[in-house]
Amino acid sequence: MGRAEAIDWRAVFTASPTPTCVVDAQGGVIAANNAFAALVGVATDALSDQRIDALLTLDGGPWIQTEALAGAMKARSGVAFLSAVGDGRGLPYTLSPLSDGVGILSLSDVADEHCFICKVFSSRDKFRTAIDDQSEVIVRVAADLSVTLVNREFAALFAVPPRVLIDRHLRDLMPPLSAAAVAAFVAQAAPDNPASSAEEPWPCRDGHERWFSWRRYAVFDATGRLMAVQAVGRDTTQRRMAEQERLRLAAMIARSPVLGLGWRVDGRMPIDYAAGNLARLELDRERLARRGLGLLDLVHPDDIPALRAWVIACPETDDPDANPAPPLSFRLPSADGERWLTLTGWRSGAGRMEGVLTDVTEQHDSARALRERERRFHAIINSASDFMGLLTPDGVLIEANDAALRFANVEATAVSGRPFWETPWWTNSSDLDMLRAGLRRAAAGEGVRFETIHRPPGRSSIHVDFSLRPMRDASGAVSFLIAEGREITRYKQTEAELLSAKQLAEAANRSKTQFLAVMSHELRTPLNAVLGYSEVIQRGLFGPIGNDRYAGYIDAIHSSGQHLLDITDEILEISRIELGVVELFEEVVAVADLLTRSTQLLAARADEAGVALRIDADDDLPRLRCDARRVVQILVNVGVNAIKFTPPGGQVRLEARRAPVGPTAVGMIFAIHDTGTGIPTSDLAKVWEPFGQAGNAHISGAGGVGLGLAITKALVEAHGGNAELDSALGRGTTVTLRFPADRCLDGD
Repeated sequence: MGRAEAIDWRAVFTASPTPTCVVDAQGGVIAANNAFAALVGVATDALSDQRIDALLTLDGGPWIQTEALAGAMKARSGVAFLSAVGDGRGLPYTLSPLSDGVGILSLSDVADEHCFICKVFSSRDKFRTAIDDQSEVIVRVAADLSVTLVNREFAALFAVPPRVLIDRHLRDLMPPLSAAAVAAFVAQAAPDNPASSAEEPWPCRDGHERWFSWRRYAVFDATGRLMAVQAVGRDTTQRRMAEQERLRLAAMIARSPVLGLGWRVDGRMPIDYAAGNLARLELDRERLARRGLGLLDLVHPDDIPALRAWVIACPETDDPDANPAPPLSFRLPSADGERWLTLTGWRSGAGRMEGVLTDVTEQHDSARALRERERRFHAIINSASDFMGLLTPDGVLIEANDAALRFANVEATAVSGRPFWETPWWTNSSDLDMLRAGLRRAAAGEGVRFETIHRPPGRSSIHVDFSLRPMRDASGAVSFLIAEGREITRYKQTEAELLSAKQLAEAANRSKTQFLAVMSHELRTPLNAVLGYSEVIQRGLFGPIGNDRYAGYIDAIHSSGQHLLDITDEILEISRIELGVVELFEEVVAVADLLTRSTQLLAARADEAGVALRIDADDDLPRLRCDARRVVQILVNVGVNAIKFTPPGGQVRLEARRAPVGPTAVGMIFAIHDTGTGIPTSDLAKVWEPFGQAGNAHISGAGGVGLGLAITKALVEAHGGNAELDSALGRGTTVTLRFPADRCLDGD
């Protein structure tokens, strides 16, 4: 017998029908037969150097965790899932280690009914199929909340295969509310209380929200130790949305003014059906049904005949829209008075009707209030003596009040709907062009007012103050024009009379001023003679006076004559001012010189009155372009007043300062302060008027005719400045004189 030939084991390995591959300790494929390549869907020559984890998923976990970390390859068996094909099938596998650190992995494509492992994994497949076929979402977690089982519905929430979620923590998967609920259930679950239920929201990645009704079960071992928690969730989003929609509809019906009603037409018209919002009418639906009240028992007694007639007239038809009955309005007595309702109904069968009630109390009250306002409005405009009318924006008359109709002697129907310029009010007027232009402007939103003359037939002409005002709607567009006319004939006559009287008064005032000027000149001539001769006698130019008493008389004559001459000069000055004859002889003069000249004239008066006179001026005062004589006259006038009204021992201070009058301009201020008796607040404006004096007893006895401040104010204003006065009783007076910046000159 001959020796058998050597067996080609590589050929046997390649041709074996059992899917087999050789792997190293790190899970790398060294070689694989054709059956294995066909099973995993990869060409045989492309399998070399691939990792087994990329082709199969072993039920024990990734290869690197089960073999490499263990330090040596171990024999094992179980179920493998095809990763590349992804058909979800589980195939029994066997891993046998060899002596050189590699192993042979064999797969069984057909389960052996007599194989115990195959039977077990077949049962697991059937169990998983049953779980995956459930419409609920199912998740099972261990006591530490790590996921041990999920079905396809749960995994679909994350758009991943179920096995990807295994060993994940529940907090990483569920919304915080649901994860916290499971954690709380785990903390308090007990063998005698192993279940709980709740409905919780589940936010989706697209921004929407789903709701799940969860039923949670706790699994305990024989010792009472918690082994796992299984949660089954049913999607209740549609039911919850339907419930929310029902609640919204119920709320809408409760707030709706429309109430559904069904009743029979016999007897008292008993009510068969009433909507839930009947409480809006302060009626109880259950009480109505229990007591058997009818529709006629609810309405106002005076409206029962109308309701009966309306029911009888309602057409017999199966289609309520074919020939509907007209709505009926009636009253419903209530605790606070009565309500107005509108009933729209139709026949719903033999001897039955259905309809809807609408509470129109507010509309009825509003309509009644509107009618009352319209009545009052017409009463007001018709009782007015002025002409009033309402026009369209293009000038067509809509309505006119009684006063306007009486004036034109026409009826309202004769003028309504006609262009305003063709009505009797304007046919005899020469102002039609002005009216048409005014209508165009008013239609554009502008208020218009002008005076016009109307000539009614058989009557004298009248003057009318006419106006057009636009009325706007809610959008701001002009919707109407209001025309108003007020007769001002008497006012025009009064105006003419006042103008004539004014002209006569001005002429009389000019005559008075001219008379004062002439009289002043006439007075000055004899006064100059009196003063001249009295001064000759005072000085004794032609020898001494024989008697000392004559010397006193001569002094009195000279003093009185000088006072009378001063008054005459002031009257002459104010006369020239009132006539508008104020001439300024301007020159450029140093302010210091003006102060020196003024104090020389005031010093003697201050000494005689026992009043201290002080000068307070800046060092760098500018030169002033002015009439120097007039400025000195201004300062002396105010200074004399200050000395005159300051008691002995008091003080008068003449101040000169620069003062800003703008961002860059600097003007000049003279201020005269005194410590006198002061002026009442009520007399501050009065003292600036010619012959005006303050009304206090101290000032009244001080002498003068009240022209000094009036002259001062006029002369300051002639220089472009202004004068101000600040005073109060008991705290003295300050007069401030301001000169503009263009009159101040710095430098040489």
